[in-house]
Amino acid sequence: MRCPTCHATDSFHDWSGRIERLGVEISEHGRRCGGCGETLYDLPEVERQEREIAAGLVARGVRSGVEFKFLRKLAGLQANEVAALFGVRPETVSRWERGTIEFPRTAAFALGELYVHPRLTRQKLAAFGP
Repeated sequence: MRCPTCHATDSFHDWSGRIERLGVEISEHGRRCGGCGETLYDLPEVERQEREIAAGLVARGVRSGVEFKFLRKLAGLQANEVAALFGVRPETVSRWERGTIEFPRTAAFALGELYVHPRLTRQKLAAFGP
């Protein structure tokens, strides 16, 4: 295998460690280049890392628009769906995610619940709807 960064050949070895992503420390497992330190991950590992990040964000609370958007996308929700569920305009969700305006803590909590318990949380939110 050739390293995409330094182009070294056959320099990869199995590697495991801990890294920080979106303010959450997670474990990682991949193949690291002995020449430059580039780490490559397979798709199942990337998906596992995303789930671990999401669980960490839900546990500590979503703090930024970038984290809000990451969790929304990982929950499989479009911005207009979140807007409808939370009773706000789609532009409001966009502003939350861009950091133009601060999102309510209740929205961050509800998004976390939508990630962890999608069906039950949708039912509960729908009960408050018009």
